[in-house]
Amino acid sequence: MTSAMEIKASEVQKLRQTTGAGLMDCKQALTETKGDMEKAIVLLRERGIAKSSKRADRVAAEGIVEAWISDAGNEGILLEINSETDFVARNAEFVALAKFYTAKVRDNASITSADQLPKEPAEELSGKVGEKISVRRFERMKAKGAGTVAAYIHGGSKLGVLLQIDSEKAGVPSEDMKNLGKELALQVAGANPSHVNRTEVPADVLEREKDIAKKQMEGQKKPPEILEKIAVGKLQQYYEAHCLLDQPHVRDASGKTKIQNLVDSIAKKEGTTLRVVRFVRFRVGAD
Repeated sequence: MTSAMEIKASEVQKLRQTTGAGLMDCKQALTETKGDMEKAIVLLRERGIAKSSKRADRVAAEGIVEAWISDAGNEGILLEINSETDFVARNAEFVALAKFYTAKVRDNASITSADQLPKEPAEELSGKVGEKISVRRFERMKAKGAGTVAAYIHGGSKLGVLLQIDSEKAGVPSEDMKNLGKELALQVAGANPSHVNRTEVPADVLEREKDIAKKQMEGQKKPPEILEKIAVGKLQQYYEAHCLLDQPHVRDASGKTKIQNLVDSIAKKEGTTLRVVRFVRFRVGAD
C-alpha cells in the first residue's frame, strides 16, 4: 500500500485515465484509500464522478501482433512478439520473424505456449539488432460446424483481435459468416469488452455494481424495493460496456443496433444457431 504522503503523480494520472475523473478527485480518492487503486476506483464511482472502470492497459514493451486465418475461414492464430523499441518492431526481419513463429504454431498443434517455440531465430535477430526479442503469447482457435474464426489487426499491428463463432450447421463458413466474424472482431478492438455475454460476468462483480448504484442513490427518498429495481436497471449500462453481445454496434451511429442483433440476423439467414464462443484482444505490451 502507499501512504497518503507517498501518492505519486503517475498513480493519480493512471487513476484519471482509468476512470475519467478529475485530477484532484483522483488524488483525494487515492489518499482516502491509502493508495489502493481498485478501492479508489470504486470510491469515485460511488460518488458518481467516474465512469464504469475497465482494466488499464499497462504498456511494458514494443513489438507487433500477427494474425493468420485459414483459407476456409474456420481456423486462426493471434500472436504477439516483443522487442525493446518500435524501431526494431518496424524492421522487415522482425515482421518476418513474427510470421515465422505464427506458422510454427499453425503447423504444430502440440505447441501450447510461447515457451515451447524455438528460441534460436529470435536470438539470431537479437544479436543483429542488439535488443531482446521474444514471443510473449499466442492464441489458437478453430470453429465448429460452419462457424468462423476472424481476426482484426489495428494501429500499425499494435492491437489485434481473434474471435470464434460456432455454428450448428455443418460445412464451411459462408461469406456472410466471415463478414459477421470480421464485424465482431472490429467491435472487440474498438469497444474492448471483457466478456462475450452477461452470463460470464461473475456474481460478485454484479453485486459490487449493484452496491455502487445504490450508494449513488443514497439520500433519495424511495422505498428499498424501488432502489433495488433502479440499481438492477443500471446494470444494463455495465453490460453494454463489458459484454460484447450487449454492446451497441460501433458502426451504427444511432446506437440502436446491438451486436446480438447482428448475430441473430445471420443465424436466421443461415437457418441455424450461432454461438459467439470467445475472443482475445492483444495490445502490444499490455495485460
